[in-house]
Parts: sequence; structure tokens; C-alpha cells
Amino acid sequence: MTLLHNEIISVEIDDILTEAGLGQEMLQLITSSFEAELKKKEPYKWAHLVLMNCECVSGKSEIALSGAIAMEFIALAADIFDDIQDQDNDEMPWRKIPTASAINLALCLLMLGYQSVARIKDRSLAIQICSIFNCMGIRASVGQYQEVLYGISEQIELDQYFELIRQKSGSLTAAACKIGGVMGRAPESIVLKLEEFGANYGIMNQISNDLNDFTNLSKKKDFLDNKKTLPYIYLQTVLQDKKARDFNELLKEKCKKKEVQELLEKIVIDEGVVHYCTVMYELFRQKSLEIIQSVPASGKRKRKMIKLVEESV
Repeated sequence: MTLLHNEIISVEIDDILTEAGLGQEMLQLITSSFEAELKKKEPYKWAHLVLMNCECVSGKSEIALSGAIAMEFIALAADIFDDIQDQDNDEMPWRKIPTASAINLALCLLMLGYQSVARIKDRSLAIQICSIFNCMGIRASVGQYQEVLYGISEQIELDQYFELIRQKSGSLTAAACKIGGVMGRAPESIVLKLEEFGANYGIMNQISNDLNDFTNLSKKKDFLDNKKTLPYIYLQTVLQDKKARDFNELLKEKCKKKEVQELLEKIVIDEGVVHYCTVMYELFRQKSLEIIQSVPASGKRKRKMIKLVEESV
């Protein structure tokens, strides 16, 4: 997406914030939260995902702007709720304020998302977009709750993990892609393809995040908190006897010592964690590519979607 797209999105967000009449403190908090997101390598990635899917099926992206802005607000709210639950990403603005304040920030962003949907002039379309967000929220909430339950379980199966991230992570990307298709007035059969594409795209990115976070012991808490990520579940599945006991001892050590971190890194290499996660990532990447290849769209617009998948790491 172009710099122009980012400028248009920024202007639209500012307009909604001004219209909402927020207090100065909340406005500053929302602004700092978006600024923190913009420092990442993919600014406004959720809005762009909506716009790209809309352009793919209609040739125009601007007709999905209100839905794209809504997705950006609501996805940021979801990130905040997730970080509160995981007690993660301590460098973000919402992690530097009391939990009660962060919850209210997320709720405000959620409502601002629906305020953006209210700008859609076609009432039936607006209702349809609201329904997509509602279904997304329900699925993501179920996934978040299931993650809490799995967190206190000694062991879960790999198929349980994949169902969890389909609900928790895949539901957001599926919704973004579906909204783009719906606002692009695509036939229902194509909208469903885009939704499934989004789910697989979200899963493949979650697998990549899981692997990166699991091995980034200095900054992330996944291993420290025994979080049931794909590398963790894979190791619990394949390790047996003495290796399993050694791994459990590492869990008790909580990575407090350098030698513990070195032992974990050795296990990750010896047991093929990176290879397994890479294979599963590639599986869902290929599923995503196959779906996009089957969508009837011009070569140029389809290539943008293919590039999105191929450049994801």
C-alpha cells in the first residue's frame, strides 16, 4: 500500500477522534497507542488488509475505507486485551498504565470502531459489517478464554492448538478479508473464499510469531510463563523419558540463568522445533496461496495478494 493510503487512513482516524469529543487524557492515550503501532514495519496493517481484499474483487479500495478504519480501531482494542491477559509487550503505552485504564482504553477503541461502521451510508451493508465484527469478537473471545484454560493444563494436543489459533488469531484476519470482500460487493462464494484465506493467513503468521517469541528469551515471556505456543506443545509431544524430565526441569528454572537459556536453545535445535514450525507455516502459506489463485480477479490485483503472503515472515 502507498504512503497516500496511510495519510488517508490517518486523516480519517483523526476525524473520528475529533467527532467523538473525547477528553484530552483519553485522546492522548489513543494517539500514543497508534503512534506506537505506526513504528512497526507494517503501519495500519489491518486497514490495508481490508482495502487490499476490496481492491482484489472490485478494482477499488476507497469504497471500503470506513470498514478498514473500523478494523484498525477494533484490532488495536483486541491487541490491548490480549496484552492485558498475557501480561506481555511491556514497552507499549497501554502496558505502562494501570490495568483498569488499559481496559477502558480498549473499550473506547472498540466503540470507535463501531462509530466508523456507522459512517457507512448503505444501512444494510453497515449491519452486515457489524455482524462480521460481532462474530469475530465472539470467536476471538472464545479463543482467549480457551487459552486461559490451556494455560493451567499440564499438556494439550497439537490439534487443540491449531483450533485455538484459528479462533484467536485467524478470526481477526478472516474478518478483515471478509469485510473487504463484502464492501467490494463480491458474490458470497468469493467472500467465503476470502474469509478462509484470511483464516489461513492469520494462522501462518501466528505460527511465525510463536517461534520468534519462544526463542526470544530476553524480551518475550512465552517460555517463562509456560505459554502453550506451537514450539512448547511440540516439545511436550515429542520429548520422552529423560529428555522430557530435563525439559520440565527447565520450566521450573524459569530461564533465570544464562546456562538455562543455552540448554533451551540446544533442545530447540536438537529436537527440530524450527523445522517443524517452518513446515507447518509453509502448509498454511500454501493453503493461502491456493485460495487466492482460485479467486477470479485481474492478474495485477491477484499478484498483490500473492505478494502479501509470500513476503510474510
